[in-house]
Amino acid sequence: MVALLLAAVVLAQQAEKPAAEPKYTEINYSADTSSYRWDGEDRIIALKGNVKFVQGDTTVIADKVDYRESTKTAQVSGNLKITDPQNTITGDTCTVNFQEKKAVLTGNVRMTARPKPKPKPETAADDKPKSIKSEWTDEAVVTCDKIDYYYKEKRAEATGNLKIVQKNRVVTADSGTYLGKEEIVKLVGNIQAKDEKEKHTFSAPKVTISLKDGDEWMEAEKATGTFYIKEEEQPPPAP
Repeated sequence: MVALLLAAVVLAQQAEKPAAEPKYTEINYSADTSSYRWDGEDRIIALKGNVKFVQGDTTVIADKVDYRESTKTAQVSGNLKITDPQNTITGDTCTVNFQEKKAVLTGNVRMTARPKPKPKPETAADDKPKSIKSEWTDEAVVTCDKIDYYYKEKRAEATGNLKIVQKNRVVTADSGTYLGKEEIVKLVGNIQAKDEKEKHTFSAPKVTISLKDGDEWMEAEKATGTFYIKEEEQPPPAP
């Protein structure tokens, strides 16, 4: 009997608690024209001309966007560009999942990755040895067939004819992942790297690069390569 009374009290307390308020993510958009159509009970918002979507620090720009409310996804095409503080990505077509904060770009995909800004040192040290990160101070351009970009995580997964160009360095691979927050680059499959300035080439099935300040390293599995050293001219023999 006591147990039944306690259960009744607990149920009554639970019934008195107000329902939790649903959480919402703010997405702002603008376009030259907008229209609505229904696919069964699902509503589609069609936007055309100078379309812009903004979610957090990420902006999607295109000529045309069809947003489906039931799946919270958008089909994007025409002069497509996705930008955030670290990256700019373009391609022919794109599907954006606003719930997962994920954009999948295909066709002539090009990604420009900018390194995180770092404070300038108070004094210059010309004789300080260069770190791996110092070699990546310039932006890198990635081209491939497809990129899955998780824009909240700043994580990009690139596949198909992957090529990375940065100054004199060119790297090709089957696939690669850039972890922007962790500042880690992972390349997999048939990696070929070439540095014209340093006259250094190497190949490997897998490469991982850390670009963190104070924890810079590069690791290649089963790598083979070639580098050259400049031979000093010998002085002529004394007469």
